[in-house]
Amino acid sequence: MADGARRGVPVSVRIPPELSKRLEKLVPKLAKDPGLTTLGIVTKSSVVKLALLRGVAALEAEYK
Repeated sequence: MADGARRGVPVSVRIPPELSKRLEKLVPKLAKDPGLTTLGIVTKSSVVKLALLRGVAALEAEYK
């Protein structure tokens, strides 16, 4: 796997403050999930990545 593929591609987006607060509130909840904590410390960034992955999967399923 290429080094860039492991690190990922940076994406900068602006989100509404309320969505940011919702993401922050999810951090401690997801941090209690042993399946996620084995991958490392759960941060707001990791919550955003998980939400993005799940959202893209949902969109792909909807728009096959």
